[in-house]
Amino acid sequence: MEKTELPGGWARESKGDCEMSEKRSAAAVTMEGRIDRKTFRRFAMFDTFFVKKRWRSPALFALILSAFAAVCFMGRRTHEQAVLLGGVLLGVGLVLPLVWVGMYALSVSRQAKRMGLSADKTQYRVTLSPEKIHVEKGKETADFSWENIYRAWRRKGCIYLYVSPTRAFLLPDCEKTERAWALIASKLGGRA
Repeated sequence: MEKTELPGGWARESKGDCEMSEKRSAAAVTMEGRIDRKTFRRFAMFDTFFVKKRWRSPALFALILSAFAAVCFMGRRTHEQAVLLGGVLLGVGLVLPLVWVGMYALSVSRQAKRMGLSADKTQYRVTLSPEKIHVEKGKETADFSWENIYRAWRRKGCIYLYVSPTRAFLLPDCEKTERAWALIASKLGGRA
């Protein structure tokens, strides 16, 4: 554990990829966004299928084609090729959504590889304080008020902090995650 004194009466303790900044009674948690490919893939699947609910279209497609296939199977005694047509409809209805999900997973893996994600490389730094959320990425900085935060989810190995429905910061687990999540949950209430 390394402790550094900062201007304005702040002190920063750092260990690993998390930091804790404190100033008298107000505590802020600083976490580095060190995102590896596995974390990115997990997040992309969560974002697409849970947050944006994009599983609905492939599921509806499969359901409709399966219903048409069932109608064809019911007409097998009166129509000669009903079983063949029902089999084709059922096959297409089940295979195409699976191919879509597989292609999406492959494109996410390729994107993660192109981005050069590594747990050794810090993508950004997020400081959670009782007043606001401060994000630093290189020379760029941004502040977000807690009232404007969309949602937060805690999943295996990571906290997904959505500042808007289309923009999220990933905070991988470290020794300060419990304190960070407690602060997020207290500020967001039912949105966390």
